[in-house]
Amino acid sequence: MIYIAAAAAVIVGIMLGSRLLSGYKIKEGRLVVKTGSQETSILLKEIVEVFEMDEVSEDASFFEKYIVRAYMKKKRVAVYTRSNVSYFFILRNPGRLVKSVKVQNPNVHIKAKVI
Repeated sequence: MIYIAAAAAVIVGIMLGSRLLSGYKIKEGRLVVKTGSQETSILLKEIVEVFEMDEVSEDASFFEKYIVRAYMKKKRVAVYTRSNVSYFFILRNPGRLVKSVKVQNPNVHIKAKVI
């Protein structure tokens, strides 16, 4: 019984930590995305295209399909730059990120949501 309670506490802790530690901000002409313990900084003038992706692969595990995706409500965002570097982020509210980047850099191409 103690092991089950400990496992449940670890899963809840991971989910809450992931929610608190993920996000983005735009400051000083840069898009700064923090996912977990990693932080990525991209110059806004270098961004060419941004779009949301909302698909679950066919071989996704039960945990990813029904626990992570359903309760964490995270979606995928792809960011392409002039230097042919692509970034792939998993965030809670990618629509806001896409709009924020478009406001800061009107030359960014925004695709419709890819399913």
